[in-house]
Amino acid sequence: MVTIPPFLLLRWSSSLTRGSNGEPLITPLFVAEQGPAVQIVDIRPSDKATGVLGYIPGSSFPGIERLEQLADAVSSSPLVLVSATGVTAAKAALHLEELGLEHVAAMEGGLAAWRALGFSTSRDPAGVRDSLHDVPETVSEPGPLTVERVQEHIGDPRSVRWIKLSSMIAHGRLSCIDGRDERGIIGSPGGDSGKFLLTLAAIEQTTGRKLDEDAVTRGLVSHLDTFGHFYMHTDAHAFNALIEALKADPRLQIAAVDGLEPEEWFEFLRKPPHDLRESLLEHLVEPAHLGCGHIRLMLQHGDEYGIRKELVLAYLRAFHRLWWEGAPEVTLTVLPGDHEEGAVVNVRLGAGVWDLSRIPLISPACDGRQMFINHPDVFSYLRRKTVQHLVRGQDPLAVEASQEETLQQAIDELAERQLGVTVGYLAKGLPIFEVVFSADGTFEVTEVSG
Repeated sequence: MVTIPPFLLLRWSSSLTRGSNGEPLITPLFVAEQGPAVQIVDIRPSDKATGVLGYIPGSSFPGIERLEQLADAVSSSPLVLVSATGVTAAKAALHLEELGLEHVAAMEGGLAAWRALGFSTSRDPAGVRDSLHDVPETVSEPGPLTVERVQEHIGDPRSVRWIKLSSMIAHGRLSCIDGRDERGIIGSPGGDSGKFLLTLAAIEQTTGRKLDEDAVTRGLVSHLDTFGHFYMHTDAHAFNALIEALKADPRLQIAAVDGLEPEEWFEFLRKPPHDLRESLLEHLVEPAHLGCGHIRLMLQHGDEYGIRKELVLAYLRAFHRLWWEGAPEVTLTVLPGDHEEGAVVNVRLGAGVWDLSRIPLISPACDGRQMFINHPDVFSYLRRKTVQHLVRGQDPLAVEASQEETLQQAIDELAERQLGVTVGYLAKGLPIFEVVFSADGTFEVTEVSG
């Protein structure tokens, strides 16, 4: 029997909400990020697939009359029901739940909400199917990642979701290239956090001023106000090491309660008592307790990354303080397992990048292996937007207009330098593939190093 990975279960349970009548609901953004990890069932008649709303690529159309059969068919696989506005799907999800299907929900707002968030649908009749996707009981033996395997993965409509760049900026996040995050991502080194640290270092290099912790905090608040959602990740190894360190700290005995589950520790760290927070910060900024390799390496090898250790520490403290204050834009994610990446994949857009470009969110989980997913074209665009904001906006870290070109050059050169260092530490010797998407969604995969 197929079992749902624990971290997917945790994401599912933490994201699930209830409608006014108890209907289980999940957001379109959650559905988009999960890729092939969830089954999407469109309960509309299949002839609606080619209509104005289209359908989510990879969906199944078993027909509402066969819905009750799903309670047995996918009892061990997360199931998302989809309808035009979500109302019919919500009622159907509640009905399946009452029949005993444990992990089922309707996509809140339906296809109308999916499209309103900027996600793409298809109207291609060739992609319409009435059967569910097979979920293998065992993963095939992982082997080397090749052009053919990467091409097959990206060619699976469930592994790639398309979103307008403007919508991604408003509603999504820039994720780390880390392959352990199996959700569909738009990746760059360190994600949102890496971009912000890169910006801080470039500002210091351009202006010659050293940013203190107060300036970093004010700059981060302004960044949240301007760009919205902000992401940092850790991992299970660093998180468990952090827990053991907290238990051993005599100042925190009030918190060192044996028997707490990891999710209970996470909740404690999300809302710790005020009198313990400064002590907690000492542990949270330790390299051994940082699960993002890019940020940890910045802290350990600042000279190689062109950034001061004090600047990284100031950012980490500012991030956690804002998280504790309940800043809704701030997200901390715990990634599972070990690094098992088998390749670096650079995602290129052949038609260039502009505000309304459609960007592919790609799942790093490929045929039992992981991939570092990097979107250099998107990252370059976002760096330009960041520089424009710093020069033309009312940011606490604002730079003079006369320094715009210098700042842009500094941030671009530093980005290439930092990417190279991180790849050297975390992906040394791995093959590097380049995926170039055309405007019509077709793509070509080539191996550029290996």
